[in-house]
Order: sequence, then structure tokens, then C-alpha cells
Amino acid sequence: MFNPFHDEYLFGNSVNSKFKQVFPDAETFVNEYNNSPLSADVGKIKNPELVYYLLMSRYANSTIAAASEERFKYDLFSTIFMYGPAWERRLEIQHEIIGTDIDEAVLGSQRIINRTNNPSTPPGPDAFHILSTVDDQTVDGWKKNKLDGYENLLMLIDTDVTEEFIGKFNKLFIKVAFEYMPWYI
Repeated sequence: MFNPFHDEYLFGNSVNSKFKQVFPDAETFVNEYNNSPLSADVGKIKNPELVYYLLMSRYANSTIAAASEERFKYDLFSTIFMYGPAWERRLEIQHEIIGTDIDEAVLGSQRIINRTNNPSTPPGPDAFHILSTVDDQTVDGWKKNKLDGYENLLMLIDTDVTEEFIGKFNKLFIKVAFEYMPWYI
């Protein structure tokens, strides 16, 4: 019997699947990803289980924007192929930056200017060729104060690389509040 106040009708009955229906657990996701042709060595991510949990936390109840689950999987895995390896590398760098202590943060740069007259070796074709004999050397060193070091660290860790990566998947999901099958009266 038709009950219009049943949860299925009250909150909409979607034609398309939700993310958690396509991938109910991490094992299913990892197996599908590893068997996909888009998980080639070049674009393969190291931890697909982490990506699954990040996607599940953001898009678990989101409806996929594809009529075919197969099409959705290809779109999902191609997005991982395109952005996943770079995200993992940026995440590693972000962790290194977060682990930086203040002594490293206040280090500045150094400029060395060497001048030589009648060098025993001819200069090389590039600007980074180092001469073995030096007649005159000038060294300039810069060091930041602690406040500048903290400011630089905060500026570098202010942006989370994971938020940007997970946002790339937004286009794969329907963005309406209520999408449902029409009621026929």
C-alpha cells in the first residue's frame, strides 16, 4: 500500500545510487580500484583505503551524477588517476612542513659571489659552474627573526591539500537538495 509519509517517499526516492551504495565498504572500493585500468603504475596511489574513507566522509549520502554506476566508477578512478599522486606528494610535503621546528624556519638564504683572475680551469657553459681557484669571495647571509619564521610556517600550513583534492570529486555528484521520483496522483 502506498504511504506518502514513509521515509522513502518523504525524503525522496532517488533513481541514481548513492556513493555508499556503490562502494559499501573499503574492501570493495580498493578491489574495484586495483582492478581498474586507471590504476596503472604511473597514476596509482599508495593508499586507496585512505581515499575511500575521505570520500565516504564527504560524499557517503550523495547521489552520483551518472545513470550508470560503471560510468561513475570510471569518472571516479580517472579523477584519482589525474590528481591522486600529486595529492599524495603534496601531503608528504605538508607533513614535512608541519614537522619543521622554529630553528629551521628562521634559517634564511645565502648568496656567495666568487671572483677569480686567470682561473686554472676555464669557466663552464652554465651559470652554476664552480671555479676551483678563487681570488675574492663575498658571502651574504640572511636570517629571519622568530616572528617571521612563525609567520612563514603558518602561511605554509594554512592551506590543507586534502580539502582541494576531495573537492575535485564534487562534479561527480548531484547538487540538488531534493531529487526524487515524481509522485503521480
